[in-house]
Amino acid sequence: MLITSFFALMPTFVCLFWGILLLGDKQRNLPKSYLAFFMFVTLINYFTHATFFLREVKLFAFMDNVWVFTSLASYPLYYYYIRLLTKDTKINWKWLVILLPAFLVSLFSFTLYFLMSQGELELFIYQSMYHQPAPAVDMPLLVRLQVLRTIIFKWIFGIQVVLVLFYGTRLISSYNKKLTDFYSDKTGRDLSIFKMLLLALVFSSLISGISAFIGKEFFIDRKSPLAVISLLHSTFLFWIGYVGFYQNLTISDFKKDVAKYKQQLQQSGHIQRKEKKETGMMDELNALVSKNQLFTNPDLQVSDLAIRLKTNRSYISRTINQDMQTNFCDWINSYRVDYAKELMHRQEPELTIESIAEKSGFSNITTFYRVFKKHEKCTPGKYMTRGSK
Repeated sequence: MLITSFFALMPTFVCLFWGILLLGDKQRNLPKSYLAFFMFVTLINYFTHATFFLREVKLFAFMDNVWVFTSLASYPLYYYYIRLLTKDTKINWKWLVILLPAFLVSLFSFTLYFLMSQGELELFIYQSMYHQPAPAVDMPLLVRLQVLRTIIFKWIFGIQVVLVLFYGTRLISSYNKKLTDFYSDKTGRDLSIFKMLLLALVFSSLISGISAFIGKEFFIDRKSPLAVISLLHSTFLFWIGYVGFYQNLTISDFKKDVAKYKQQLQQSGHIQRKEKKETGMMDELNALVSKNQLFTNPDLQVSDLAIRLKTNRSYISRTINQDMQTNFCDWINSYRVDYAKELMHRQEPELTIESIAEKSGFSNITTFYRVFKKHEKCTPGKYMTRGSK
């Protein structure tokens, strides 16, 4: 019983752990506070599962109605978390509408719960939830309505999974494009890992769906299958909390950098060029970056070039995107890789890979390895070895 309790409650404690940690974080921002709220909602969800596996029938009978809400709210809530990372700088309460299906189905479930007699409630719980054989009697109307509610729940949940995966991925892709057009280094800003989290959400839903198809009662007296399911969900929840805890840079920081650029532009007193096609813009950009070795600045932004050239950052971004067929981040990184190769060819003993990365403008060795391998199809170490032969 102790082992069953441990695995039944494990996901609940993971949610509690990250909820508390996120609220206590000194670098807590709005997305982190919201993620803490999401964790506490999810905690209720998994606590209800625990009451089922621990055969707390009376408590489960009530909590099942709450679970309807938390389950149908989980995907919409996580979608809005992605919006707070990529689009919204503050809570827009009109988005409460995404919780309407969860509220209505839960209200329907609660209404039936309070209308049902004790016998009807037990019939629904034991027959529909625990799949125990029932006496050969006609199923009462209220019980049939509860069964209908479970079917409606499954359809809504399935639709939510598809919509959140699609629109969440689109938000992340759009935001990452803004980053690559503005920053020369996306370290700490890129949200590509959240696409993996969305896929993990879908995977988690598939596990839940398979569990429901088999029948959750199958896991009650089988410790090993319960442990596997619990560990999978706990790992997934821990990953969500971990990634969110260390994601300190969001759309708010991006907008601050854009506002800072606009302020600098006003203070400089420069008159911007008209946004029209200029054949010399590419040459000017390449000359500016190459001659002044601006790429060696890890924090270089497209706004820095815009101010120097007295033009608009959007104009520069379009020139790089359309005429150079790349983005600002990759364009600057190509300069950094070329400069790193130049340093390697010098074969100076004091030049380590770490110092080469730093001199080339990379913010850290991990980014250097990743970008260098992307450009040269080999690691910096292997490239240096080839050059020394």
